[in-house]
Amino acid sequence: MYRNDYGVKMQEAKMTNAVKISVTERQAVLPREVWVGWFSSLVEAYNMAIYSFTAPFLSKLIFSQETAWTAVFFSYCLLFLGSCFFYPLGAAYYGLIGDRRGRNRTCLYSTFGLAVATGLMGLVPIHFLGSWAWVLFCFLICLQYFFSGGEYSGSIVFSLEHAEGKKRGLMSGLSCLFAVVGLLLANGCAALSLQMQNEHWVRACFLLGAGGGVLSYLLKNHCRETPAFSSLSKNSLESMELFSLIRSRWPRICGTVLVIGLFFIFASFIFLFLPLAYADSVNITGFETFQSMIVYGICLVIAGWAADRIGVAKMIGIGAFLLALSTALLCLYCTDLLLTQIVLTVFACMVIGPIHGWTLRQFEVQERCRGIFISSAIAMALFGGSTVPICLLIFEKTHSLALCGIYPASMSFLTFLYLKGQVHSKLDFVHF
Repeated sequence: MYRNDYGVKMQEAKMTNAVKISVTERQAVLPREVWVGWFSSLVEAYNMAIYSFTAPFLSKLIFSQETAWTAVFFSYCLLFLGSCFFYPLGAAYYGLIGDRRGRNRTCLYSTFGLAVATGLMGLVPIHFLGSWAWVLFCFLICLQYFFSGGEYSGSIVFSLEHAEGKKRGLMSGLSCLFAVVGLLLANGCAALSLQMQNEHWVRACFLLGAGGGVLSYLLKNHCRETPAFSSLSKNSLESMELFSLIRSRWPRICGTVLVIGLFFIFASFIFLFLPLAYADSVNITGFETFQSMIVYGICLVIAGWAADRIGVAKMIGIGAFLLALSTALLCLYCTDLLLTQIVLTVFACMVIGPIHGWTLRQFEVQERCRGIFISSAIAMALFGGSTVPICLLIFEKTHSLALCGIYPASMSFLTFLYLKGQVHSKLDFVHF
């Protein structure tokens, strides 16, 4: 009898341990939805960057009657129009859909729309339209930014909510890593096409992005909704207003705008403006940015991992402080483009690596899409498309790279002051 009881207890203990091991394994393995969300971030980053990287070549075609500098300036002004007006419209629209109908629905619509707009850019009949080709490019860029208003933040929220319970800094860094892979692909394809000076290669770059977007759309069709959204009650889904959220959460929205804005500013400053500014003094091949982006991807993951140990808000604040100190100094004394890019990239990663984990903690689940999308929309309208034109104007008038560095450095210092206050007041602890 004793042996039977002992055997039963041993068997029960084994079954309990097996259940515990099974639960642990499930927690360790990321759901496929996380990988699909990260792949969507890769495709979105590629599609939104490919025009920026090919603009120096396209500017000669769509603004053929202008001087080389004016043509490049006008080419980046088209991005300003899209980011300033159409990205906020898309973010507001898709933010409401994300909180009302689910994260997956938001990603589906925006992913497909962005793929179509990018593909059409590769089919623009530039020579047939002549001097009016820029109008069609402007229209398609605006469409890109409208759909990106839902696609970028939507994919991030989708993947991180499916990774709920995992280390938020590391998960954010990995999300950014996939976006960097998309930027690397865009920069590499653009650099090759610019070296070949071949219009057909440039068109192929846009069509490649469209194909990736269609694949992302098909994958998302077979994904589940996030557990966080599925757990919301019907009553909480019925009262979804945009302006009431802005009125009640405006201090948190303003802070989120500042942090996301710093992300947009330095991504444009490091990878778009600096190569243009150094182009007259050194031999730029286009692959300097490719090399610094490899460092970018590695440091993003390291920064996310480190943020889980010292605190996400603290990590972002330290990065903002180091950017404020180094930007103007490097622009004043350093004449090596690659060195300047890499140093700023390392410090920028301290901000960008854990940034998505930080933004998710700023808003409750039932208001998360609206809060993040609206904050991202305001940041994009103010800083996303304006950084390169502003810095180009300053550089053209003053020929001083140090003066151009004052703009991003001052924004870094403001962000540092905000995050320093947030760490002390514990504002960053909204439940994930």
